[in-house]
Amino acid sequence: MADWATRATTRGEPVAWLSLHKQDDRPYEFWSALIEALVLAGLPGTTEQLDGLTPPRLGTEPRFVTKVVESLLVAGVRWIVLDDVHLLHDDEVLRGLDILLAELPPEVGLVMACRSEPSIALHRLRLDGSLSDVRGKDLAFTDGEALELFAASDLSMTADAISDLVGLTEGWAAALRMAVVAAMVGDGDPAEVVASFDGDVRPVIEYVLTEIVHRLDPELVEFLYATCAPHHLSIDLAAHLSGRPDAGALLDQLCTANALVSQSGDSAWYRYHALLRSCLLAALARRDVAAPARQHRDTAVWLDAHGEPATALRHAARCGDRKLLDGMLRANGLQMVLSGRGDVVRATLASRGGIVTDRRVAIIAALAALDVNDLPAADDALSAVPTEQASKTPSDPIAAAMFATAVVQRALAGGDVVAALQDSAILDVALTGDSDVNLILLAQRGPARMRAGDYLGAIDDLQQALVLARSRRYDQVVLETMSQLSGMTGAMCDFNASLDWSDQAIAFATRHGWRDSPRLAYSYLVAAWTAFQTGDRRRQLQFAELGMRALDGVNNAEVELGVRGMHALATFEATTGPDRAAAAEAFRRIWQIETADHVSPAAISAVAPQEIRMALAVGSEDWAAETAARIRRQMPGSAEGTIPYAQILAATGRPREALTELEPVLDGTRPAHVPTTFVYAQVLAAALESSLDNDVRAFDALRKALEWAAPNKFRRPFIDLWPHLGPLLSRNRSRFGPAEDFVTALIADHAEPEPRATGVIGTLLSAREIDVLHDLPSRLTIPEIARAEGVSENTVKTHIRSIYQKLGVNTRSAAVRTARERGLI
Repeated sequence: MADWATRATTRGEPVAWLSLHKQDDRPYEFWSALIEALVLAGLPGTTEQLDGLTPPRLGTEPRFVTKVVESLLVAGVRWIVLDDVHLLHDDEVLRGLDILLAELPPEVGLVMACRSEPSIALHRLRLDGSLSDVRGKDLAFTDGEALELFAASDLSMTADAISDLVGLTEGWAAALRMAVVAAMVGDGDPAEVVASFDGDVRPVIEYVLTEIVHRLDPELVEFLYATCAPHHLSIDLAAHLSGRPDAGALLDQLCTANALVSQSGDSAWYRYHALLRSCLLAALARRDVAAPARQHRDTAVWLDAHGEPATALRHAARCGDRKLLDGMLRANGLQMVLSGRGDVVRATLASRGGIVTDRRVAIIAALAALDVNDLPAADDALSAVPTEQASKTPSDPIAAAMFATAVVQRALAGGDVVAALQDSAILDVALTGDSDVNLILLAQRGPARMRAGDYLGAIDDLQQALVLARSRRYDQVVLETMSQLSGMTGAMCDFNASLDWSDQAIAFATRHGWRDSPRLAYSYLVAAWTAFQTGDRRRQLQFAELGMRALDGVNNAEVELGVRGMHALATFEATTGPDRAAAAEAFRRIWQIETADHVSPAAISAVAPQEIRMALAVGSEDWAAETAARIRRQMPGSAEGTIPYAQILAATGRPREALTELEPVLDGTRPAHVPTTFVYAQVLAAALESSLDNDVRAFDALRKALEWAAPNKFRRPFIDLWPHLGPLLSRNRSRFGPAEDFVTALIADHAEPEPRATGVIGTLLSAREIDVLHDLPSRLTIPEIARAEGVSENTVKTHIRSIYQKLGVNTRSAAVRTARERGLI
């Protein structure tokens, strides 16, 4: 404020500054001091009127105040500053100040600095818009300003350290200055001094107690000591802790006195400044070492009884009563995890210290760690649970159900799910009499059933979980369960139901402001997958990117792999050249990590044909072969393990061998895990038969594929093989019966040729052809390329003709352009 006054004076706006003292709280003394300040500020030769004024000895005379206003206008005073107005209490002084405010013209401004609001009619000024309030929150330092404050004293601090300090001090300038001084004069590293700065530092305690607390009436001081443990306190809690039925009135007095106490939103709740609380607790401990713990315990018990379990846990942890804390964790820990407050449970357990011997508390610790995706902590907690929890006849069925849930949830987050299903026996665990335990059991048993291939059972469990979550108003579990249902129905290839659940989940999350929630990642994956099935690249990439944004905190390995893989696939579909090749390589890395061996058969079924297609599209036969072998190992004796080999045979120009490979899939002797696999096999067979001019067989395979694809709107295989199927579909229009509308829509959507569309039969370049292709962008002639490759000119010409045919081009420049678009060079 002093800087502002200096700048105003420099601009030619005279400022009359009066620093008030206690002796100024009488009419004569106040007006005398003010007139003196006005004379000092007035322009030379203009203060004669002011000098001639004589203040009234008693009371306030309105005419005198009018004369003061007239005289200061003559003197050219632009601003009046009254500092420490909170020292004014005399009724007549305050009445005179009211008259002054009413009579001051707009060209004169009055600035009042005070610790508490004076008893004058400021409400009228607020109503007519002529009063501007600058409160403590307006003066609070930001992180950037605090960094500058430390830098001005040659103290280098990290942004995180400053952010923590500003959070503790709430930007209070005096406290920040004390932290600077402590860092400058303290022993040791300044950063460590600042990190340990709190209300238990003697200079801070002395300042807060001397300048704020001890200036209050003694009964207010004792009230502060009796109620300083809670971060927030209601009138009822304050009355309980202090034994004062007038606690509300006392809190209002503290707010009015600007004693670092403020109302917290709801008028029935209040909060003490963090440093004030810290100082009071430190000072209280010096008076009675056990008093803070007792107050924390009383606060914990009261909050727990009044439906505030999270805050109660924090205070229970501070009071040092492990029996009380464990009892609260047993009673409320699972509810808090389901409410999305697993972080509070984690923090409470971390502050608790020592070995957890209570079985349920140990299991709750594991569930809380899984809720925030801290897998090492979950493993530690699970290892602390007595082995009885895994037995078939446990003494505590509720703890056994919770333990089985935690074991499976940990495996779903990244582990051997099949082994977890066996070890936990979760599929055989009966529901309990506790609705929260039933909810978490059903919510995790659903995905576990899917891994075991029981999709209907999985959906039934999840639908039961959804009903429970809605009835208990666990909105985050509602969101996660809807997302799981979207994925589960998608795994069953019920695309309409899957998209419906996905839309519901996204709408629900949007209403709650959770569009980036990790619980929504599965729904984004499903939405992107649905868009991919229909060939909508824009929506596929949009939802894939939303899925990536929601990925932080996802505690399901299959969902994480799926989202990352979908983003790579969407990028592959939407880009050309090096970006396309990079996306393919990213997809390859994602599905080659060890965790990919533990995903569900449904996920493998969805990924397999696309991974082979991408490998072949970028000319990597080795990648395609590795993938085919991996899928056959993961799903032995299945159609899913067969089709990749047929794809490779087709791409290398061996259509008859590819059809032979497909035969056990087409005749049903080799089962498909999901119906989409059978559709893909029939569509690939149709393309292969067409390439061999076996139009009757091609049409028959196409008709069989459409029996399932058309009613389920499953387009993807037709899009992937469109260069072969487009002509076949067009030649046979009006022959597809109930599937005719589906076929007509497909043909209409592909009326314009796709620039990057390629066949899959005989399109894979050989290693020699790739070598020659890399020489085509150069200015080398065919003879020069032949010499560089160590082959004859005729061999180079043969390779170039084959390259042109496989790329669908007729010139060297077109071959280079197309190869670059596809990421081949």
